[in-house]
Amino acid sequence: MNYAVKNDTTMTTDKEILFRQKAEKYLCCFNDRCPSHTQCLRWEVGQCVDPAVRILTCISPNYLKPNQNRCHHFRDNQPLTMPIGMKKRFYYDMPARIAQAIKRTLINYNCRATYYKYHNGLRPITPDYLAVIQEACQQAGWKGPLEFDGEVTDYVW
Repeated sequence: MNYAVKNDTTMTTDKEILFRQKAEKYLCCFNDRCPSHTQCLRWEVGQCVDPAVRILTCISPNYLKPNQNRCHHFRDNQPLTMPIGMKKRFYYDMPARIAQAIKRTLINYNCRATYYKYHNGLRPITPDYLAVIQEACQQAGWKGPLEFDGEVTDYVW
């Protein structure tokens, strides 16, 4: 694992550096009373916030109700292997009418710009979006396998 020197006395891991970079623009959490905070990516990123950051967006510590088991904002802190890119192989074996129907459904689900971020491999396909893609394929009548351009291991931000 690579390390970088921080403040000349302590060491910082690559993971902490990544979390520090994300913390300014990511919805963080500081609720250590939440039963699943030790497995939550938002809480872990919140622990790596740079002390120099004065303002950031966070979940209210009072959000979780006492009888709730899991927070609505929970994100698993383990990286997942996710498919990436639909440009080269995804539509290759599909008839044009089915490919057009799937593409139209996926564009309508998010928007054209977001669809092309997934399509061009700029954004990994999360498990939730993969379920949307599978449903769109099923509705369009595609029964063949789904082939993506590759895989990437990353956090589900």
